[in-house]
Amino acid sequence: MSYDLAVYLPEGLAPDALFALVEASPGLQVEDETGPATDGPQNWHVSRGKRAGYCFTVEGPFLVEPEDVPQEVTAVVLGATVMYCILVEGTDPVSIPHAVRFSKRMAKEGEGAVVDAQTEEVWPKTSGRAAAKPEPGTMVDMVEVRWYHLMDEVRDDFPQRYLDLARQYFPEAAPKRFGSYEPLQGNVARDGDQAFVRFFAEDNKVFTAGTFPTAGAYFTGVFGGHLTQDQPFREGDVQAVSLSVHRVALEDRRWREAVERFFVAMAIELRSFYATAEVDSGWGWNGRSLWCYASKPSLYFQKAWGRWLGLSPHPVWMAWFSPLYAELVRPHLQGTVQEYPEGFLHRFSEEPLSREEITERWPGAAQWVPAELVGEINRDGEVIAEVMPERLTQVLVPPPPKPS
Repeated sequence: MSYDLAVYLPEGLAPDALFALVEASPGLQVEDETGPATDGPQNWHVSRGKRAGYCFTVEGPFLVEPEDVPQEVTAVVLGATVMYCILVEGTDPVSIPHAVRFSKRMAKEGEGAVVDAQTEEVWPKTSGRAAAKPEPGTMVDMVEVRWYHLMDEVRDDFPQRYLDLARQYFPEAAPKRFGSYEPLQGNVARDGDQAFVRFFAEDNKVFTAGTFPTAGAYFTGVFGGHLTQDQPFREGDVQAVSLSVHRVALEDRRWREAVERFFVAMAIELRSFYATAEVDSGWGWNGRSLWCYASKPSLYFQKAWGRWLGLSPHPVWMAWFSPLYAELVRPHLQGTVQEYPEGFLHRFSEEPLSREEITERWPGAAQWVPAELVGEINRDGEVIAEVMPERLTQVLVPPPPKPS
């Protein structure tokens, strides 16, 4: 029998720092190491009292993948990558409070969290995922993230899957409120996940409000298998999900990594053939919400009435390409490429860059992909790409009947 606690941290503590935490705990001391020093996980026994009787064992740090971190931990810790196990081996109940207090000291020192395996309680209760906010009354940049996909390739349970993926990788993208118009009427904390899921049966345009540094998400199309909610004049099957994130937060590597993990996870979930993350400048920030001038240029969707127009006419900070586009664009891309079984992720840089900043660093990137793959909406109307995968030119699902 043992009493088990898990401490999740953004990075491991140096042994000297860990020993100092033990020595700063009244009555505790570290026994000699139980094995040779290595770069991997280690094992220490902690004793207590004048007789130096066994109290608990510290094991770690163990590397953990984001998908293996409990959602309750991700909700309060930004970028947890390692875990320590704190074990009270045996049945001595006196040692348990010492182990619990030390676990909390360790979590506080490392900006992490403790999970009590017996009670499933997480400490601290309040989130440490604070992102730097811009000053009120200033102009800010947003990063607009968009996932493009085909309607018949989205699972019927996607609305719930969106909640699950957001909570696992980027909790700030999970909706606090949702609806089809302002003020948003739905409230996930009050109404529960099922209210959010059911709402997709009522409207094919769903807006959400997230937690800073996100401004919210936008779903346009048919989700949850509710075909009768599609637009009656749909001409194609291309849908989109979008998410707005404050650029200032992404100056922190941990926030960038959280956004990137969510970006890839969503692309895989939606079977996206193309997804983008690009800087959108010129937003006003009043400290709580965003506003823009009527003259502010808009970032256009790469679809119109369910039809695919083509790839973006300008370079974007980060893009996802499925096998439909992979071989068409791979030879032309500058920057870095990260391969996945379902496609690949392309980045011009670690930090977000606007299209102007990209072309300053890579002058040849103004034409970042072959011109025949590009489509856009301009003042003269739609410009549809000369070349696109045949699958994106088809109407795969018959549109629903027009209302009488």
